[in-house]
Amino acid sequence: MKKSLKKYSLFFFFFFIFIIYRNHFSYSFEKLGGIYAIIGDEIILDSEIKTKNQKNCLDDLLIEKLMLYHAKKDSSIQIIDQELELKTQELFSEMSNKYADQEEFLIQFRKKNFIQKLTETVKNHQYIEKFYQKITDNIEISPQEVKYFFTKNKNKIPFVPKKMYISYIVFYPKLSQINRKKITDSLKKIKKEIHSDMDFSIQAILFSEENYSAWNGGLIQGIKINRLSKEFKRVVLSLSEEEISEPFETDLGFHLIKLNKKRNDEVDIRHILIKPKYTKDELRETKSFVDSIKKRIENLNFENLMNKEKDNQIVNYSIWNNIWVEENQLSKNMKKTLDILKKGKISNPYQEIVNGKEAFFIVKLLDSIPSHPISFETDYTRLKTLVKDMKKKDIIKNWAKKTLKKTYIKCP
Repeated sequence: MKKSLKKYSLFFFFFFIFIIYRNHFSYSFEKLGGIYAIIGDEIILDSEIKTKNQKNCLDDLLIEKLMLYHAKKDSSIQIIDQELELKTQELFSEMSNKYADQEEFLIQFRKKNFIQKLTETVKNHQYIEKFYQKITDNIEISPQEVKYFFTKNKNKIPFVPKKMYISYIVFYPKLSQINRKKITDSLKKIKKEIHSDMDFSIQAILFSEENYSAWNGGLIQGIKINRLSKEFKRVVLSLSEEEISEPFETDLGFHLIKLNKKRNDEVDIRHILIKPKYTKDELRETKSFVDSIKKRIENLNFENLMNKEKDNQIVNYSIWNNIWVEENQLSKNMKKTLDILKKGKISNPYQEIVNGKEAFFIVKLLDSIPSHPISFETDYTRLKTLVKDMKKKDIIKNWAKKTLKKTYIKCP
């Protein structure tokens, strides 16, 4: 077999895996297209080239396929089924949440081999990630290296994002008894139609709003019992194997579960989640209640005020006090709210979607630290991470240069 090699200027950065991973799904579900090149046993497709900047796409894809090819040949790298399932569920959930037309998404989801293709893509990503970690895992950075880098690259070092010190309170509408009964009755009807795992799987795919498991027929394996919420844990522990629960409610919504297997401190279950759909009246009452809270909150802290309202019949709420957050970690609505809020002031109520449910927020800005260049004294840990990532980049670059000479590459 003849070996051919073209010279490429190798450019690599630490997050390239993440970017490639997401780009597979950033342009709907277009066809994969023709073959652009072959590296070992791995194929670069025309569609992959189209998703990238033409100048750097070959460099990135070349390294990606090169790592994937050698990772699959490395017997020390194993993909754990449970981990693969979890990662696939996470990606499926992200895709579903970002897809504008949910009906169209479900049509694509039901297409033949969609889940298999999605799982294979995630599996390849895991191979690349594990191989990357194997090559770069033992890197150490000395204080001298950090200082040298800082001295030589002062003008190139990125800024630290703006940080804000906040407290906030989240209000959720309380469901009316009529609305609550409507949801529990629908779950009871679903339960009556379940006589086997296959029945449960079909019902989960059709009706469950828990995207992490719905695509897999509601199956969730290896759940640590101690990590479950109080109510979820209570129901799970009350079931015998193969038994299906009655509908029950948690902060996430209404659940129906089947206990498939129990092993010491973990369980396998099948799960259907229905999230509450608030009526216009429930949302209007909640908004009115939150507006009234805002008028009374100026001279009281959140806890003192809400202690007086703990028995209200309109909202549930949760309070988060004294939290430092970076600007890039905020939701779009919270960032917009905080941008115009003065230190020590409390925002007007605004609306968000949290875990698929409508909620209202009031946030207080306690303090803030403007965005600023990384400082050697105050941002040493962040600076060290930056230097370490750049050192990993160099290691991968050198590995790729050496490995390319030993790997079969074919370009049409």
